[in-house]
Amino acid sequence: MPQESIGNHATAHQDGSSRWKKIAAKYGIDAPLVLLMIKGTVAPTVGVAIYQVDSVARHFSTIGYLIPIMSILTVPVLPRARFCQNLVVTCLLTCFAAAISLLAMWCAVQARENTTHLNGETNSNGPVAGATISPYNTAASANMGVWLFFDVWLANTFRAYRPQYFLPSIIFSIFINVTATYGTQFATMKEAESLVTHLLESFFVGFGISAATNLLLVPFTSRNIVTMLMARELHGFKGALEAQSQYMASLPTRDWYGTAYAPNDHDSGIDDYYNSLARTSPWPEADVLKKILTSITTLQAKSQSELRYAKVEATWGRLDAKDLETISHLERKILFPLLGMECLSHATNRIEKRGGWEAVSGLKAAHSLTDTEYAHLQDRERQQWHWICGQLCARAQQLQKGMTIGLDESLYALRLGKRPASSVRTDLEANGHNCSPENRDWVAHCEGMIQQFLKERQGPIEDWCASKGMDDSFQQNHATQQDYPLHQRHLSQLYLVLDLDYFCIMTAQAILDLAKYAKSKVNDGTMARSRLIFPTWKQLKKWARDTVSREDSNLDYQEYSTRSGTVIVRLSDIEQSKKDPEHLPPVSAWEKISDKFRIISHIFGSSESAFGFRVATATMVISIVCFLRDSQQFFIEQRLIWGSIMVAISMTRTAGSGIYGQFIRFGGTALAMIASYVIWYIVDQRTAGIIVFLGITMFFYHYPLIKHPDTLVIPMIGMVTVILIVGYELQVKKIGIPISISNGQVYHPLYELAPYRLATVLGGLAVAFIFTHFPSVTTVRRQLREDLGASLYLLGNYYCSVHQTVSLKIRGAEGDPGDERSPGRRLQKARSRLFAKEIILLEGMKKHKKFATWELGLGGKFPEASYDRLINHTQHIVHFTTMISHVAESFQNFPTSTGVQKTSDSWLKDFKNLVISLELSSREVSATLSLIATAISTGRPLPSFLRAPEPVSLDQLLKKTDCDILSALHVCEPGYAAFAVIQVASALLADDLKGLLRETKKLVGEENFGIDVFSLHD
Repeated sequence: MPQESIGNHATAHQDGSSRWKKIAAKYGIDAPLVLLMIKGTVAPTVGVAIYQVDSVARHFSTIGYLIPIMSILTVPVLPRARFCQNLVVTCLLTCFAAAISLLAMWCAVQARENTTHLNGETNSNGPVAGATISPYNTAASANMGVWLFFDVWLANTFRAYRPQYFLPSIIFSIFINVTATYGTQFATMKEAESLVTHLLESFFVGFGISAATNLLLVPFTSRNIVTMLMARELHGFKGALEAQSQYMASLPTRDWYGTAYAPNDHDSGIDDYYNSLARTSPWPEADVLKKILTSITTLQAKSQSELRYAKVEATWGRLDAKDLETISHLERKILFPLLGMECLSHATNRIEKRGGWEAVSGLKAAHSLTDTEYAHLQDRERQQWHWICGQLCARAQQLQKGMTIGLDESLYALRLGKRPASSVRTDLEANGHNCSPENRDWVAHCEGMIQQFLKERQGPIEDWCASKGMDDSFQQNHATQQDYPLHQRHLSQLYLVLDLDYFCIMTAQAILDLAKYAKSKVNDGTMARSRLIFPTWKQLKKWARDTVSREDSNLDYQEYSTRSGTVIVRLSDIEQSKKDPEHLPPVSAWEKISDKFRIISHIFGSSESAFGFRVATATMVISIVCFLRDSQQFFIEQRLIWGSIMVAISMTRTAGSGIYGQFIRFGGTALAMIASYVIWYIVDQRTAGIIVFLGITMFFYHYPLIKHPDTLVIPMIGMVTVILIVGYELQVKKIGIPISISNGQVYHPLYELAPYRLATVLGGLAVAFIFTHFPSVTTVRRQLREDLGASLYLLGNYYCSVHQTVSLKIRGAEGDPGDERSPGRRLQKARSRLFAKEIILLEGMKKHKKFATWELGLGGKFPEASYDRLINHTQHIVHFTTMISHVAESFQNFPTSTGVQKTSDSWLKDFKNLVISLELSSREVSATLSLIATAISTGRPLPSFLRAPEPVSLDQLLKKTDCDILSALHVCEPGYAAFAVIQVASALLADDLKGLLRETKKLVGEENFGIDVFSLHD
């Protein structure tokens, strides 16, 4: 029995442990997350607990609960560099709020002095010690009302211009609302200064607690995040290589020789036919690979966003900012060819939907074969296609196993992960290699695997070309397409084979480059010991410049903008022609001087200023109660200031995001009210127990804050509400009811205060809802349409810049890459900025689609399916354009087998001619994208005669430049593979461009410039 009991206990313990592991894996709970949650708990808990000290309670009196609120709003769990930047801006805005509040109250005091004719006004206690309040004065109240309107307009205009400072603007709004409420009651500046001084002290004590928590408790830097993300990327690459092997193995199983799916116009599936994401049958291997690559891309974006903060951190470590940037660049080089596999997925999907290889380029053209001979030929074609796919897959799998070793060793060498015991020996033995000490050079091992792949790939490709009549004999014997009726199909198949082959090799080469860099860091002693690392003066200057910039070229801008409600990306900094159609360039001195004054009208007439005016108007609807004689006391007693603050911080620029934000604020406040009841009454209102349960509540609130930082408002509103309710009641317990009501607010026990808080929030949200729609409304649907137009305009510029980069690269005119002023470097910066803005807009449009479901549905339905297809086509064009850019930059680094001659000069000359032809096509593509962008942005119809440009036929061009260029002699050259990739990407891009144009015409219509004489006659 005892043994059975022990066995049952062990089994139960194992079950409990496995259950906990499943829960932790499901919700992403790990040790760093728990430590951060504990860290976030400390600041507000200390802020509440410190008020139990008698000296603190006496000093801060009735505003002590602001201390923990400020410690929450500065977010102590942020990485150190982000926190410091946020704290500096918050401190500056708080000081500015204090200065502007003193100015406003000085005006109010002067107004009171000039309009008060009665002596001996009776004063009473105010919100803080030394700030007594006087009776109502109309002039002072009107003055503070005007100032509050201006301050709220200023704060929200700033929030719209710089959405990354959403939380500092909230703190600014809280400060000015408090001073505007009580500033109406002060008769002297001494009283006003006393209030501002106590507010500043309470705010900065909260900031100080938050700063101490961030810097001293579980220090967490941007560098830690970057290295962690880099390690996850490397592990993700290993998973991607494994998924890629399964993906390549599944290629022969696809329906390459099926029948076309061609629905009629009345078929509901016609949209799927034109939707490039739709498939004729499931493809789980491609879905798994895409999912992994999407997660790696997300990690890369986060790493890039955090890297700019890591560069300005002073830290103790091994890798400096330049090393981190190089590693990030090398990981990006690995990611691009992996993403190139999606080109093959898109090509496969579209070939299958169009009926397989049978439909490629009219392959059933006139030929002299009988039906029986043609069927036999088709069977042989299917077998040969499966054979070449199988040959390439088998060799690629061996190469990928070797590259996994390179990823592991790079991870360990750069100290991004811990090395397991005898990992090198185990990996090499698993792959059948000698593991003696002299054969453990993993860089040489990776190079050997690449060379082996290059040698083995040539034979099958040349044999397959020979079997298709694509070898030297095709030209030497003057064969025609009638001799090989499937020649065009074979050429397309060859492009796909070389496309897949190219990306496999370039992935391996990129991993080899990372391995070499990791080994160099070990050899030069960088990884031997840690040292102090300081940012350079140039990095600090760039950080200071970025602090005040709009940041809409940084990948984390979308996250900031989502918190503020709407993603707004400016196009002015990428427009090459900045002509003003209403003004000629200023010439005279007066014209040049007066031209500067136009900036004022631009600021006040901007959409950001209009948003600030709307918020200020809505705020005054509630705050006006504070500035009227009969209702001022009621406003202060019943804490209606909470409602006015909620209006100022909950409104956004679009209706959908505004309604969504107002709903989650109400829901968060309701949940916080329930949590406050639990915290207060579960321990029978005992202070020590309340503080403990308050800390536990803060702990759980930090889970969504850390796991989902883009939805930061939800946990924030909950934590602040809990502190407002529970913190205030603890304050009353400490200082007593008489002192608590000295600020004019009526005392309510917690069971009454919590519903009052919910009611004032609900009132503020109701006003915010009304003024979101009145007098006019900016819908998410309209913003989505305008953002789609802006995205297409950017895409036209991005496409053009990519082809300019290709041209400079091939012609050798890009200059020194290290020179900031060289054409290549300037184009690279412009291309990176355009790409970042494009990605931000694409992600923002996904948010718009979610917010659109929250809007009031008036009129006809929103054409969501059309916008989905337009966005998908845009994403694909971005992807294919990026692939062309990557190939142009990387094909010259394509590894060649030992002893094989590199690309000849004549080949490069032909490639230059190809680039010139592509430039002509790129102009047509850019012009078409620009027209589509204008039509979508303005809602005006497109010209009926507008057609999408046809892609350049590379094989026809190459025949003109070199009659021998399609022979097996060149098929394994790097240039040929680059041609193949560009051909596939260009064909897919042209297909998506046609779909984009077709969908746009369905959405905005076509303009008929003719005159309908029959309509005129009628």
